[in-house]
Amino acid sequence: MEPWTRRFFAAVLIGAVLLTGMQVAGWLPATQAQGPELVSAAVSGALPAMDPASAAWGDAAPLQVPLSAQLVILPTRATPFTDSLEVRSLNNETHIAVRLSWADPVKDIYTTRQGQFRDAVAIQVAPRAGTPPLCMGAAGGGTHILQWKADWQADIEEGFHDLQDEFPNFWVDYYPYLMGQPPYTSPVNFSENARLYLVGYTVGNPFSQPVKVTAVEDAVAEGFSTITTQRQLDAIGRGVWADGRWSVVITWPKDSGDGQDVPIGENVLAFAVWDGASGDVGSRKSITGWVNLQVEAPRGPVELVLGVLLVLLVAVALVTLRSFRRQRKEREEKEREDEVILSGGEAKPVRARPPQTKTGGKLP
Repeated sequence: MEPWTRRFFAAVLIGAVLLTGMQVAGWLPATQAQGPELVSAAVSGALPAMDPASAAWGDAAPLQVPLSAQLVILPTRATPFTDSLEVRSLNNETHIAVRLSWADPVKDIYTTRQGQFRDAVAIQVAPRAGTPPLCMGAAGGGTHILQWKADWQADIEEGFHDLQDEFPNFWVDYYPYLMGQPPYTSPVNFSENARLYLVGYTVGNPFSQPVKVTAVEDAVAEGFSTITTQRQLDAIGRGVWADGRWSVVITWPKDSGDGQDVPIGENVLAFAVWDGASGDVGSRKSITGWVNLQVEAPRGPVELVLGVLLVLLVAVALVTLRSFRRQRKEREEKEREDEVILSGGEAKPVRARPPQTKTGGKLP
């Protein structure tokens, strides 16, 4: 093998080891696959689980996902109300957070009046192996759906928004066991017995609960019209509307232990957006296709030490190779000198002279 060839392969090998070490240590991003892919950047410590404006989101690469119409299931939407959705993701040892941002000129946060609809956004999670149909999966191939609802967040931040807030001086129904004076407020003025007349509230319908602990509905679906709120709600989230744009964070456990959830690992994601001002509700929404999710592993002490050791190994290999080459060169020079001495010649080369006779004359 020629010397330049040996040097080339040595450089390639050293470069590969160095790159691997830096990736393992988290100093360089891992190689990404082709196609639409959302990379969830690993962080140590807490995630900005409820803060879409956190500076930490600057460490997450943005992905622009185009939105399209929903023409399959009634009620349909002929055209998307906005062109695209910006998605970023962060994760730590236990949770994953996704920030979604899109243009929306009108803030719609109430659903109390007739014809009043909310703004909302949802993430659909499915395993990458055997990916189910995009439209909410299929029987035996369920999907995990996490939907942030602007009206649920308003209930948390402002208090439960009910009919009395829209029509404070109008009261038609009579509820035994009410406490206080009208206008009545739920749940403050509703005793335990009075709540029996609020059927949705009594049976636990999440849409009827006046006291909400999260703005995100944690649901499961196995096809059209099968979406069901889970018994165990593990997701949290919060949205901020400013300058004609929503920014929403949804955070949930990587593995909640809930059999209805899809654990985070090798996954695909899809997204949907509802625009209240456009009358979006149910299946009338703007949707995306599947996007591959790449979850970077959080860098713990073991990975960091391994990365440093690999870098040190490369440095030692470089020093050793340089020393070996120097020693080989010195040894070769020493061998040449020994050959000259053994032959009775001089160490330095001598110019060749024309042959002469014994008497010193030149041969004819």
